[in-house]
Amino acid sequence: MQTILEGVQQHWQDLRGRTYDLMDVLSDGDLKARLPFQESQDVLYQFRCMLGTQESWTPVLLEGRMKGWDCSLQSVELGEAVPMERIREAMIRADVQLQSAFEQVDWLKIFSNDTSPLLGYLRLAEHEAHHHGQLINFIYACGFPIPESWADSWALSRNVEE
Repeated sequence: MQTILEGVQQHWQDLRGRTYDLMDVLSDGDLKARLPFQESQDVLYQFRCMLGTQESWTPVLLEGRMKGWDCSLQSVELGEAVPMERIREAMIRADVQLQSAFEQVDWLKIFSNDTSPLLGYLRLAEHEAHHHGQLINFIYACGFPIPESWADSWALSRNVEE
């Protein structure tokens, strides 16, 4: 029987694995792509928000609350070219940090704010999935390739008959 820790680890590896799969098919230039409306953030923003939230999430898992938000890519200047590899390396470091936090957690502990580490993890996973949804808009609007894992998990296709 799988433990909660093993289930969470497997779930995060699958979810973040899909993020890496999309990164594999995008170019550095794709990070500047925006959707066709004024309020649209670019693709880089999506990855930076995912990364910063993950990097800031350990206190949620260990103490039940966030202590602030920060991102290792925050120093990126507006318009600065960022290579996809730099984002991937930062996400890999964040994954190691998150896995370390996972191993310290009593998943069913109830914090004073009536949350638990497990509920905190679910919120982190929802955040990652939310950005997957945002990135799906970019996939279709910008004609980006659809990674196989995204086609399978999110039922994506360019075939209008499906």
